[in-house]
Amino acid sequence: MCKKPLTEDALSANLPGLILGEEAHIVARSEDGPRGRDGDRSDIDGYDNLILLCFDDHKRIDDQPDAYSVEFLQKTKKTHEAWAAERPAEPDPIRIRKAPGEDDIPLLVLTSGAAVWNLMAGTMMWSFRPLASDDRPEVADAADSFLTLARDWAEVSEAVRDQGFGAVRDAQRSLDEALEKLWGQGLFVYGRRADRTITGGVGAPTRFPYAELAILTADEVLNYAHEGASGDYLS
Repeated sequence: MCKKPLTEDALSANLPGLILGEEAHIVARSEDGPRGRDGDRSDIDGYDNLILLCFDDHKRIDDQPDAYSVEFLQKTKKTHEAWAAERPAEPDPIRIRKAPGEDDIPLLVLTSGAAVWNLMAGTMMWSFRPLASDDRPEVADAADSFLTLARDWAEVSEAVRDQGFGAVRDAQRSLDEALEKLWGQGLFVYGRRADRTITGGVGAPTRFPYAELAILTADEVLNYAHEGASGDYLS
């Protein structure tokens, strides 16, 4: 009657869902109940004599049977069923999906500010891997500062491009300087880029560029090579 949702997903893994509404009889089970003497009693618990209501509407119709007749409730139920049948399906939940084979894309060593810019510019989502651990605060700070700089340039990359090639070169030079500071600390930058897809909602699936950056120590670079990465990806 009020269109209030009467079901919802359950948090418990043991339940397929929750019914929040109350099952009500149009013609009461007892002849002395609401509308108990006003209609067909041949199938009192049958589907045609049942209606799902919220608590407020359940009390409203049973406390006022003169205002909510059998005919009114039967018509209301049929009208609601027709409305529910014509409603468009609920859209699928919005999800971000990886590109096929994304996890198999190797990390490439980035040896210039231009390489970092080309990886990050125009991306809409990023994943950064800072140093796993380092006892030297200045080394960790240098790694964090580089990732922050790369993120900041990615966020304004479209505006920088609109300003022309000179603005792009300035951005790349700032990344060159940050890279050189990392190299001085024995750190190296690796990255990869892929197209992910947003699905669900009311629109068509939409692809968008996604990038990953990782800061590796010299030992991690050697381990990466030892685990099977091609020499083409290492400087």
